[in-house]
Amino acid sequence: MRACFVLILLLLLLLTSGAVAAPLPCEGGTAAVYRAADGRQAVACYNLKLNTVTVQLPELAAITLPSAVSGSGARYSDGTRTFWEHQGIGRYLVGEQLLFEGKVEPVPSYGSGVTAQVLTRTTVTANGEPVRYPVTDWAEVTAMLVEIAPGAATGWHKHSIPVYAYMLSGELEVELETGAKQTYRAGEAIIEVVDAFHNGSNRATQPTRLVVFYTGVQGQPTVIRK
Repeated sequence: MRACFVLILLLLLLLTSGAVAAPLPCEGGTAAVYRAADGRQAVACYNLKLNTVTVQLPELAAITLPSAVSGSGARYSDGTRTFWEHQGIGRYLVGEQLLFEGKVEPVPSYGSGVTAQVLTRTTVTANGEPVRYPVTDWAEVTAMLVEIAPGAATGWHKHSIPVYAYMLSGELEVELETGAKQTYRAGEAIIEVVDAFHNGSNRATQPTRLVVFYTGVQGQPTVIRK
């Protein structure tokens, strides 16, 4: 019933725009609509079980792309065609040519006066590994507010469980043992690496503040020091 409601809602949204992308059936997945500055719309159906996205772009046939490695956000590519969703912005490229860029349109699944914005949607962690949830009868979620002073660092550590964070303010540079680095800023979501040592540093002049959610197991540590 809910899937039918979402599909009908997407159809209504598309019919009210100038350039219409046909709505997609999205069984077993999550649908999202993106609107470009010129009014064009694109519909994306994210299938988390198959790790694919099916995208319907204005005046183009629907295409299905597999999940690809992404430093941030959700990226799907067949090597030539790419759809990348980051911070609520959907982009479609062929090679290096950008053919579509639009902001996600929130689906009003809550009451009036409430808006929702997709910060990130991905099936992989920050280093491209598949997202995996712990299998346990003793699940435990820990929410923590973390503040890092200017010039300070977390120290090298890893997590054996999925960890997610939201940047409240400042900047955070995360470095992996491979030498790869990724900088996160206020308003961005972090899908942390699992079982990979990393170090978070504040190289700015203002404190870094973020909320971290550890989806762990009772009695097991959320942080493992190197």
